[in-house]
Amino acid sequence: MADPNNKLTRALEGFDLLLAAATALVRAKSSRPALLAAYDDASDRLIEGLRGNGVPEQQLQAVHKAISRLRLAFEETNR
Repeated sequence: MADPNNKLTRALEGFDLLLAAATALVRAKSSRPALLAAYDDASDRLIEGLRGNGVPEQQLQAVHKAISRLRLAFEETNR
């Protein structure tokens, strides 16, 4: 079993959750607010997991920017 305190493990779990939320957002329409909240939580978990694992801040910002753009795209498809 993986060490639950390992930030990299948490980042990978966050990425897995992020992909699941993104997939559900593409497929669902009625539950979007809850799925967007889950997407945000997974995004935070991913960034927190990557921070402190030797990932430079500039790269973290790039990942965060990409995640944010994807979220905006999901919001726009709901309009």
